[in-house]
Amino acid sequence: MFIFAITSLISVPVLLYYESQTGVTPPSSQNASAGGGYFLYFLLSMLLFTAVIIFLSRRKKTGIFRYLFGAAMALAIFYMASIVYVFAFNLLAEYVNIPLTSSQYEIVYEIAVLATAAIFFYVLTFRQNWIAINFAGVMASSVLAIVWSQSLGLYFAILLLVVVAVYDYIAVFVTKHMVELANASLESMVPLFFIMPSSRHFDSSNLRIEGGSEERGAILLGFGDVAIPNIMIMTSFSYFHYQIFPFLILPLLGGLVAMVVLFTYIKRPAPGLPFLNTGVLLGFGAALLINML
Repeated sequence: MFIFAITSLISVPVLLYYESQTGVTPPSSQNASAGGGYFLYFLLSMLLFTAVIIFLSRRKKTGIFRYLFGAAMALAIFYMASIVYVFAFNLLAEYVNIPLTSSQYEIVYEIAVLATAAIFFYVLTFRQNWIAINFAGVMASSVLAIVWSQSLGLYFAILLLVVVAVYDYIAVFVTKHMVELANASLESMVPLFFIMPSSRHFDSSNLRIEGGSEERGAILLGFGDVAIPNIMIMTSFSYFHYQIFPFLILPLLGGLVAMVVLFTYIKRPAPGLPFLNTGVLLGFGAALLINML
């Protein structure tokens, strides 16, 4: 629950600061039906990513996956750092008397952003650590929520959550290729999951999909299970002119309640998005009702 909530809470100030600096007006605030092309692009990208990972896994090329994962996470960290460091460096220049010219500040800023992304690429690719994976997952999920909330209109954001929830259910219980994808990621020692160890003596080599959290040694939650519901939360917040209540709080609460239900009553590996997306959409529906009263 903490990871889900912190992803939303991080996304909010970054989204506001990003828009204040760029002057970008999100399509969602102009037209509820904007974003059809981005909707299709998102779905195709998701399907292509899944196909590539399964293809590499079946040909025992999972080592390549580690580099792809490291590069993707480093790109997300680069994007987030490039926004956060602007804010940090502006504060530094305003309140701390450091004898640097604007061009020198720019050089230091660029070095800091690149160094941060490079460090995470190294750690995630060559030094497996569940804390680094969780941190990178939060940053990547936050970036995804920010970027896609600015690209999808309200209607297509809702449609995305519905379609992806149905797809997740089919991929886990019918075609089962999502289970294959999860196993492939574990085989390559690059889990596409948030990892919440059940004990202090957690050993990442014991990670597996089957069994309960005690048998696996940790609770696992896919990056997409956090990122995709948060797209709707950020879209709701953005489309309704940044009203914290009800259009941020209620969709977020809906997602958190759904997560409690998921981890309390579902004891076997299960698709998270049918629960989480439903919770977020119900929270959004409650926000609409309150707004109409």
